[in-house]
Amino acid sequence: MIIRTFVILALVAAILGGSGYFAYEFFMKPRHLDQEEKKLADLPPPPPPPDPSLAAFDALGAVIQEDSPEAQAALSGFLSSYPDSPKAAEARAALGRANVAILLSPAPSPEKTPYAVVSGDSLVRIASKFKSGAELIYRANHLGTINLKIGQQLMVPKLDTSVVVDRQGKTVTLLNGGVFLKEYPVLSMKLPGSLGKGPVETKVADKVAMKGSVRAAFGTKDFEGSERWVLLGASGVVLRGAPVKEPTAPAAAGSESAPAETPAAPAAPAAEVPMPPGIILSPSDAGEVFVLTARGTPVTIK
Repeated sequence: MIIRTFVILALVAAILGGSGYFAYEFFMKPRHLDQEEKKLADLPPPPPPPDPSLAAFDALGAVIQEDSPEAQAALSGFLSSYPDSPKAAEARAALGRANVAILLSPAPSPEKTPYAVVSGDSLVRIASKFKSGAELIYRANHLGTINLKIGQQLMVPKLDTSVVVDRQGKTVTLLNGGVFLKEYPVLSMKLPGSLGKGPVETKVADKVAMKGSVRAAFGTKDFEGSERWVLLGASGVVLRGAPVKEPTAPAAAGSESAPAETPAAPAAPAAEVPMPPGIILSPSDAGEVFVLTARGTPVTIK
C-alpha cells in the first residue's frame, strides 16, 4: 500500500513537473525572450567599427605635403588599398600635385631623357626630335628664355597622356600611360546636345594660345599671359580657363561724374563674367592641361 502511494505520488509529480515544464517552454519562456528582445531593441545601435583607411591616411603624416618620389609611392599605395576612402579625394589631390611638380622639374625621372644641346637646336626642334612639347621642355627645365646654349643640359619629358572628362563628377583627369597623373575640378561644363549622354571618344584636335582675339605662338612676347584653349574633335568642344574678371575702372577726375575737387573713387569690384560654353577650368589648371597634352591626345567624355 505504501509502495503504491509512492508510485502514485511520483506519477503525479512527474505529470505536474512536465506540465510546468511545458507551460514554461510554451508560455513563460517566449514572453521572457520577447521582453529581452524589446530591451535590446531599445538600446542605441553600437558605433560602427573605425574606418581603417582613416588611420592609414593619418599614418602618411607630412608625406602628403611633399613633392617627392616617396610621396608618390605612399599616396599611390594608399589609393590602391583604399580607393573608396573618405580621404581618397584628398589623397588624389596630393598625388596629382606631386606627380606634376616632379614632372615639371629638372629632376631626373623615368619619363625624362637627358639631352645636351647641340648647334642649331631650338626647343621646338628638340621637342620634335623627342615627340615632346616645346613649352613642356621649357617648363620642366625652369628656363627663363627660349634661347639655348651649346652643351646646355636639358631634361626632355616624353608623355603618353590621355584625358577623361567626367560629366557627373565634374572633373578632368589626366592619365600618363594609363596611370593617374592629376585630377582637375571643372568650374563649368556646357556641352552641345549633339554629344548625347553616353560616352564619347575623341581626341585633342588643336591647342591655341589666345591673346585677346589674336593667336599667340610659343616664344613670342604675347604667349606669356595668353589664354590657353585645348580644342577637342567632338563637335567643337573646347577646354579652357575661366575668363579673367576685369575690375571696373573708377571715373576719371574732372569728369561730370567725378568733379576735379573730388578724390578719385577706388576701383569697383570686378563684375561677374558669364562662363562660356565648353569645359571650363581655372586659368592655371587649363594652362597645365595645355602643357601636358598634345594634338592627338585621346579624350573620353563620360
